[in-house]
Amino acid sequence: MKPKKRTTLLIPFILFLVVVFLFTNCRQEEEKTYEPTWESIESHPLPQWYDDAKFGIFIHWGVYSVPAYRTEWYAHRMHDTSSPVYDHHKETYGDTTEFEYHEFLPDFTAENWDPNQWAKLFKEAGARYVVLTAEHHDGFPLWDSQFTQYDAVNKGPERDLVGDLANAVRKQQMKFSGSYHALLNYYKWPDWPKDISGRIPGHEYGELDPDYLEYMRDKLYEMLELYKPALLWLDGDWVGTAEQYKSKQLVADYYNMANEWGKEVAVNDRLGKLRGKRGDFYTPERSKMDTLTKHKWETCTSIDPHSWGYSQATREEEYKTSNEIIDMLVDIVSKNGNLLLNVGPKADGTIPQLMKDRLRDVGEWLNTNGEAIYATTYWETFGEDDIRFTRKGDNTLYAIALTWPEEPMTIETFGDLSESEIVSVSLLGSDESIDWSVSSGGMTIQPPSEKPCEHAFAFKVSLE
Repeated sequence: MKPKKRTTLLIPFILFLVVVFLFTNCRQEEEKTYEPTWESIESHPLPQWYDDAKFGIFIHWGVYSVPAYRTEWYAHRMHDTSSPVYDHHKETYGDTTEFEYHEFLPDFTAENWDPNQWAKLFKEAGARYVVLTAEHHDGFPLWDSQFTQYDAVNKGPERDLVGDLANAVRKQQMKFSGSYHALLNYYKWPDWPKDISGRIPGHEYGELDPDYLEYMRDKLYEMLELYKPALLWLDGDWVGTAEQYKSKQLVADYYNMANEWGKEVAVNDRLGKLRGKRGDFYTPERSKMDTLTKHKWETCTSIDPHSWGYSQATREEEYKTSNEIIDMLVDIVSKNGNLLLNVGPKADGTIPQLMKDRLRDVGEWLNTNGEAIYATTYWETFGEDDIRFTRKGDNTLYAIALTWPEEPMTIETFGDLSESEIVSVSLLGSDESIDWSVSSGGMTIQPPSEKPCEHAFAFKVSLE
């Protein structure tokens, strides 16, 4: 009996040691201090929430939403004599010496803006995170900055656009970030420096003025401290190097801040001529990976094919269709990516109806098929022909047909599966039973008589 008693007493003690070990390890991970070296930075783990999210909303909204002509780069191109924006500005507002960019500020009103309605729309669209351009390349912060009087609280809307939207988005249980595009700006507001107004001379997009770069970094750190964003989403990497931008110090500081906040965060790859080489995730712009890429990545693209901000010049038929967006989302997710889909609101804070319709269509599709998207991982291959694959755990595969199969659909890649390991095949959103068979030529699926949705169609293969 004594040995049994010792065993009985030993079990709780062993469990206690296990709990202490796990707790200590977790605390050590939480308290890890990152150093400004690539070795330290690249030891940072990608947050599971970001990998699982798959779909986010990007928002380009600023002073450029007032002229709303062709581009969010209006402040630069209104000075470029080779650009149609220059001609438009001259014809509409007069010469740039008569009407400069900062004179659009009184019309950037946000008078009809309801951040809670925005957040509800993005939630309805199925987004899991939201990224607002907190400051674009024109150098106008959408928050109350101590470093300039030219910001959204002191001029224009006279509201903290970043803070108000952050609160609304988080109430909807989505992650929020403000993107920062100003590590290199192309426009200096009249208060920096006092005797200079207009574009930065010397480079097509501006020159690397060390004092101006430091000013930009000050505003970036201010934004991080005020709003604790879930992502460090940077832009403006095409001229400066990581050393000029002091990117390693910035990323290490952000990771250490996040530890203090108790948040799991991620950093993109726009750290100074390093796109596709460093960062927690890569960011192809208006493009996507051609094949499965095991390093996490995110396509950022816009419903408007020409401009990220709202543009009155874009014709309705030019916008991406709901089907194009959904097919793009499926393709991206099958290759280990996320989709960050941009909308461009008007200066008064309203989102164009067509963009709202597109977002709701995506949300409706995700309500039916989100199981094959959220919290999935890539399979051994991303797809074949018009079929894309995702996986959940070891026992579930999804074959998402981008077009409705009018005839029996054969998936050659599934020919390696044996009938004995397949428990069932079903179609998400449909109650009809699915007939299927497996041969050396692949798995053949007989589609049901009715479509469960309007766009891509997710067949679920459950395995033992």
